[in-house]
Order: sequence, then structure tokens, then C-alpha cells
Amino acid sequence: MTTLIGFIEKCKQLTFLQVFTVYLRYLIGGAFVIAAFGMGKFSSQELLIRNPGASIETLEPLQQFFRVMATSGLYWQFIGLSQVIAGGLLMTQRFSKLGAVIFFGLILNIFIITVSYGFNGTPVVTGLMLLASTFLLFWDLNSFQFIVRQTKPENFITPNKLLIADHPFWMVLGTLMLTTIFTMALLKINIVLQLGTVFIEGLVAFIVFFAFRKQFQRTPVTA
Repeated sequence: MTTLIGFIEKCKQLTFLQVFTVYLRYLIGGAFVIAAFGMGKFSSQELLIRNPGASIETLEPLQQFFRVMATSGLYWQFIGLSQVIAGGLLMTQRFSKLGAVIFFGLILNIFIITVSYGFNGTPVVTGLMLLASTFLLFWDLNSFQFIVRQTKPENFITPNKLLIADHPFWMVLGTLMLTTIFTMALLKINIVLQLGTVFIEGLVAFIVFFAFRKQFQRTPVTA
């Protein structure tokens, strides 16, 4: 494992991988938060159910599943809250390690559900999100190694500072994006517009950061 961790730590110094990881957290984290509100998990709306007045026995298995889930009340809200916490932690960048752990458990469960119920095309999306969360766990493998083995001091690999990924600029951007999502969700603004707004925020921030990279990098990175 030491060899693998050493290899990962070297790869983490690559600029494009740091940028990819930062925006991957924004992408899947933001998708989770937006989906939690968009699927009505806090408003008790059965948004994914066709013919809500129909008897459950007349529905397709997939619709029966969502009928039960959406009408479960507390459990449906618990899932939504878990998504918001996992996605929000990822988007903060600062607490992304914890977010990655929670996210992996949630998306693994969702992936199995989509496969089991034969969602059309959805297993591809959830499968990619599962792959993305696995990548994030490997990205921080140096921190997680203590869970599965006892590491001697001489074998511990001290992680190097990441001049881009660890910069506080991305924490500020993540906070801005989360604020935007929460505000637009509370105002019941269309999901597509929510996605478009945070996409523009991310694109503008990317341009600003690398246009003024030298000035930004004079700011000490986080611990």
C-alpha cells in the first residue's frame, strides 16, 4: 500500500489532476444537492410518480418503488438530508474527505437500486458517479490508510501541499455555489437554471483563478 500511496501522492502534483479533482467535487456534490431539492425530498411532493391518484397495485414496479419512498415521510427526508450533507461537504473542498466517504455509501446504494429496478439509462449515470466517488477516495487514500492498517511512523508518507487544489479560493467558490443552490431551491427556480447558474460561476472562477494565478498563489494554501 505504501507504494500505491507514494504513486498517488506524485500524481496529485499534476496541475490538471488537481483541477479535475476540485471540479469533480463540485460536479457530483452539486448534483446531489440539487437532486435532493429537485426530487421533492423536503416538500413531500411525489415528483417522480405518474398518476399519483392511481392505486399502487396498478403501477409499474419502478413507480411502486417511488410511491413507497416518496410517501415514507421521514425516511425520504433523511435520504435528502444525507445527500445535501455529502454533496455540501464535497463542495466545501475543506471537508471533502468526509464528504467523499458519505457520498460513496449513498451512491453505491443508489447504483444498486437503479440496476435492480431496471432504470432506463440511469445505471450509467449512477455508475459514473460511483466511479467518480471511488476516484476521490483513492485521491485521499493517504488519509484513509489508518482505517485498514497500523502504519509505522517510518512508513508514513507526508502529503505534499497542493498549490492549486488546497488553495482557499476553491473553498470560497464552493460556499458561493452552495449558497446559490440553496437560494434558488428555496425560491423554487427551475433545476436547469440552477445547474446553468452554478456552471457559469464555476467557469468564471476557473478563468479568474488561472488569469491571476500568480497573485492567488501568493496566498498561503490551507493546512
